[in-house]
Amino acid sequence: MKLLVVDTETGGTDPRRHSLLTVGAVVWDQGEIGEELGLRVLERELVVDPEAMAINRIDLAEHHRDALEPRLAAIELVKFVERNFVGSKGPEPAVVCGHNVAFDVAFLKRLFEQAELPYDKCFSHRTLDTASVLRFLALAGRIPAEWVGSSKAFAHFGIRFSRNARHTATADARATARLLNRLLDLERKGV
Repeated sequence: MKLLVVDTETGGTDPRRHSLLTVGAVVWDQGEIGEELGLRVLERELVVDPEAMAINRIDLAEHHRDALEPRLAAIELVKFVERNFVGSKGPEPAVVCGHNVAFDVAFLKRLFEQAELPYDKCFSHRTLDTASVLRFLALAGRIPAEWVGSSKAFAHFGIRFSRNARHTATADARATARLLNRLLDLERKGV
């Protein structure tokens, strides 16, 4: 089974209003972490919340220099998926995985809507959410409830970031892929 592990950095929490700023995507294939893609997106009108910008630390002036308008960014993402998710009959929609993945999917749908491209052709309707897996394990009494948040989970499972990489889309997508591996190891060991 192959998954597309994604993370987004955004101008806020509301995909109907706030801008998508960056997309990180990593191919996860049977525990192997493969090719990755990082995209900066430049929406026509940026709508950002100061609180979100304090978390993601995106310098908007720098962001403007090499960000792609939504259609070009979406096309790059489609090419990435088509190159990495190929079945016997050609490209297949990727199953998206993430931590609180519904948030990221909502912003990806925003991107594809702005690009006037069909989301469902590139991505499956199925998703895998590592936050939900952690919550299930906490409900089952297998892990402490405080591990459900990404920061606590990353810290507990020894997933480290290089300096200032946390809350960058590609680094967080890569970390989520590593977290998925740790969760699978936990289940296999029956801990």
